[in-house]
Amino acid sequence: MNDEAHEKSLGLRDGTLRLMPYRPEWPELYQQEAARIERSVPSDLDIQIHHIGSTSVEGLAAKPILDIALVAKKEDEPRVADALEALGYADRGERSGRHFIREEGMGVRTHNLHLYAPNDDRMIKQIAFRDILRRNPQARDEYMSIKISLLGGARQDYAPGKTDFITALLSA
Repeated sequence: MNDEAHEKSLGLRDGTLRLMPYRPEWPELYQQEAARIERSVPSDLDIQIHHIGSTSVEGLAAKPILDIALVAKKEDEPRVADALEALGYADRGERSGRHFIREEGMGVRTHNLHLYAPNDDRMIKQIAFRDILRRNPQARDEYMSIKISLLGGARQDYAPGKTDFITALLSA
């Protein structure tokens, strides 16, 4: 994938909220980023990398930011963090797992990465939610409708506005 296509399909300026129709290059961009991470993390560490979030669900409109879950043992976290920072990720501290972002240019976020310990409930729920949306087009479309309806509101209400639907779907 060339840089021009990458720039068009990923990136959201800080303070803005927009959704893009599903882009078929998102899985490929995830694979490329996962490979970069795997090459950067010391080979003696046991890690898992998962594509999560709306860009991981075919047919789902999404903010143009790749969401990635990286699983590593708690004691390996400092070495993993060093590898991520060497790749251009900025450590934003604890927020739904240790949170890292990668930006392209000034204030344009392209990647959210959450570093989790194995069996972290938050990571398990994110993967379960992704898998439900991948298997169930009706749930995916209902979720997309909720996301679209939240676009007209305040930016800070967007994520909390999806919580009830996510919780209900995971408990069904």
